[in-house]
Amino acid sequence: MDTPDPNHGPVPARQAHVPPTVQVTPAEFDDDYYNDSSSSKKKLSPGLVWRAFRRYWWQALLLWAIGSAGLVALAYYRVKPTYEAVAQVSVEPPEEIFERKSSSLVSFTEYRNSQVSLITGPVVLSLALSKYPELYTYPKLKDSLDAEAEIRHVLQVAPVRETNQIQVSMTSELPAEAAAVVNAVVNAYIENAQEVHEKDAKRRRENLLSVLEEARNAVSNKRSALQKLGEEHGEAVVKQYTDQNRLSVNDYAELNRRLTAVSVERVKVQSYLEMLRGEKTGLAAGVSAPDELAQKDAISNMFYSHPSVVPIVERHATLKSQHDSAVRKIRSPSDPALSHYRQQMKALEARLDNLWHSLEPTIRGRVLNGAGDDGADNSVRGVERQLASLVAEEQALKARLSEMTVQNDRAANDGLKLEFARNDLTTAEAVQTQLERHFKQLEFDSKGTFSRIRLDFQAKPMLRPSTNHRVQAMAAAPVGMLFAVLGLLTLFELHSGRVADPDELSSRVRLQVLGVVPPLPRLRPAGGQLMARNDYRAQRQLDEFVQSLDHLRVALCARPDPWGRNRHCVLITSAIGSEGKTTLAAQLAERCVNAGLMTLLIDADLRNPTLSRMLDASGQRGLVNVLRGEQAPEDVMLIVEDAGGFHFLPAGTPRMDPSRLLQGDQLGNLLAQARESFDIVIVDAPPVLPVPDALTIGRWTDGAVLAVRYDTSRFPLVERANRRLATVGVPVLGAVVNGVRPSQGGYGGYYAYGGSSTSAEPAV
Repeated sequence: MDTPDPNHGPVPARQAHVPPTVQVTPAEFDDDYYNDSSSSKKKLSPGLVWRAFRRYWWQALLLWAIGSAGLVALAYYRVKPTYEAVAQVSVEPPEEIFERKSSSLVSFTEYRNSQVSLITGPVVLSLALSKYPELYTYPKLKDSLDAEAEIRHVLQVAPVRETNQIQVSMTSELPAEAAAVVNAVVNAYIENAQEVHEKDAKRRRENLLSVLEEARNAVSNKRSALQKLGEEHGEAVVKQYTDQNRLSVNDYAELNRRLTAVSVERVKVQSYLEMLRGEKTGLAAGVSAPDELAQKDAISNMFYSHPSVVPIVERHATLKSQHDSAVRKIRSPSDPALSHYRQQMKALEARLDNLWHSLEPTIRGRVLNGAGDDGADNSVRGVERQLASLVAEEQALKARLSEMTVQNDRAANDGLKLEFARNDLTTAEAVQTQLERHFKQLEFDSKGTFSRIRLDFQAKPMLRPSTNHRVQAMAAAPVGMLFAVLGLLTLFELHSGRVADPDELSSRVRLQVLGVVPPLPRLRPAGGQLMARNDYRAQRQLDEFVQSLDHLRVALCARPDPWGRNRHCVLITSAIGSEGKTTLAAQLAERCVNAGLMTLLIDADLRNPTLSRMLDASGQRGLVNVLRGEQAPEDVMLIVEDAGGFHFLPAGTPRMDPSRLLQGDQLGNLLAQARESFDIVIVDAPPVLPVPDALTIGRWTDGAVLAVRYDTSRFPLVERANRRLATVGVPVLGAVVNGVRPSQGGYGGYYAYGGSSTSAEPAV
């Protein structure tokens, strides 16, 4: 090796004096000090998801298979089909509602809503549970602390819009359970209504019978008075006075007809009022102290009886009936008709939710203040007002008739008295006749079958489920598990921070990318056309590999050294081991020699001399012996003829701590002499993070090149190595990413030379 220039003695390439021993404080090597989380953030992208799956594909498939099997089994056993049982009753209103449609303050809707409340009332539910004890054997009621509250919760009672029908339905996982509960409640409701009807009919007959006796006595008295007047006056006198006072007689007769109608109406309304009071008493029977569940039930009943809620509930029940009928006819769940029904029902449910939020506070206040059932109270109060009006009208008519009688007595008109008495008798007989007809009707109703509440059809156990989401859940389980596994792998890959895109080194680590090197091609034995295809592919890959190394060589040799000469000393290192730095150093030396540069490759990894083993120089004297002064550099250098003829200085035979060998000036003198004799000196150094050797060697070089392995190296580690080199004053020239395929890195596609190839192939 040539004698070094005395003006450029043992000095580093970047400074004019020998640097002191490198002193690095512990804080500078602290992981948190070098790990800048803001620069290590990785963006989520489809490419990241694909790389995560490609790296852990068999773990992902295994986890997906196990998780999917578990979720499918869980969906099969936990998501069960439900069966709906429906019964329907028809509610015929009392005749009073039809006879007084125009004047009655009680509408059929209010009466029907009171029956809806009665079905879920405590009397009916208690009767159903006592009469059908087998209900306690079903799952929903077996372990329930309050069976009535449980039935009230699962039972759905709704009137059918624009009809006199009420549907009672229940959904359960057992078809027999749903049908048994619905039928028990409906039968108990009809039985309770029959009992209430019988008691009411008996009470009404007794009251009507007393009124009828009074009417009969009045007829008898008026007939006796008329006979007495007839005996006192002749027919001619009566006819003469009647013709003279025809107007008064007609007025008196008209007042009697009106009084007859009002009296009969008053009796019917009074009877109807007693019936409503009896039903209201039956609805509230058995509730001694309203607890929380009773309050909730009362609030719900009052809400669904509200005039603004009833039409929505009826419309929803109609749509549900049409939807269920369409489900039985249409097999496809995505049929437009079914979607139309569902959308309309969801819109109605949203309106009900809005009304609930606006009306619930007011209704709750009324319940807590003891307002009672709104529908029943409205019915009773309305009939009471109507009865009071009829009583007042009846009293006014009687007063008018009494006044006309007094006037007739003052006029001492015997004929007019006789005519008035005859009209009084006619009126009394008419009242008696209508009351007797009404009494006979009550007698007939009480003796005959109770038909005002009629069972249209009972609930039957359904063979086909009304809703079955088991198949959908079992089908969604593998899909959901796939997304969960991909998300888990993506989060793991995101947290690992692997270098998967060479361009991210400049943005995240602020490290210039000097080159992207593809993996070494491997020839696979084959025959015929397959062998030719493999040869072409291998040659193409070899061209790509060689040209990428030439790009790196040009990038490193483009700038002159500090003294203006095209002589360079480059340190090749990495953050940790197994990142391809040794192979990169050997291949780069071969390409430099191929380009006509005098090249020296030094194996400075004294702890793990992989390069020496690669070039079959393991165990030979080398760098260690030179630094100890045992050998001259030119005596231990080798020429690697198979790789183009570059000079190689092995690691040597270390017998002491490499840190002590590298701290002296011998390494600086050696590299200074090598710079004078060679165009480029490539130093293969140990990794930066495990040992400090690279930081010591880097002082005597032009700069360091960090080897980064594609899809293996971690951004935080590369960043930490970069900062440690910068901390001790070693400039980092850039990074070289190893193992990037052209299709992955986007750097290929320009290496076809029309069948030609490079003149030399890598030998190491």
